[in-house]
Amino acid sequence: MAVYTFIEKHRWQGKTVIPFCTHEGSGPGSTVRKIKDACEGATFKDGLAVQGATAQNSQQSAQRSVDSWLKKLGF
Repeated sequence: MAVYTFIEKHRWQGKTVIPFCTHEGSGPGSTVRKIKDACEGATFKDGLAVQGATAQNSQQSAQRSVDSWLKKLGF
C-alpha cells in the first residue's frame, strides 16, 4: 500500500515508469496494470519480476536477470 500512496501523491504526466519487484511464484500479477492505471500520463517500459527465492538463494542468477533487463532497456 505504501507504493500506491506514493503514486497518488505525485503527478506522472511526462514521466517514465519502469516497474520491478520480487515475488514468490505469481509474478507481478495485476500490479503492473494497477500501477499503469494510477500513473496517468506516464510512459511505461518493460518491468522485471524476480522470484524472491532466486534473489535470496541464487544472487548470481538474479544479477544476470537484472543486468540483462537493464541492457534491454538501454542502461
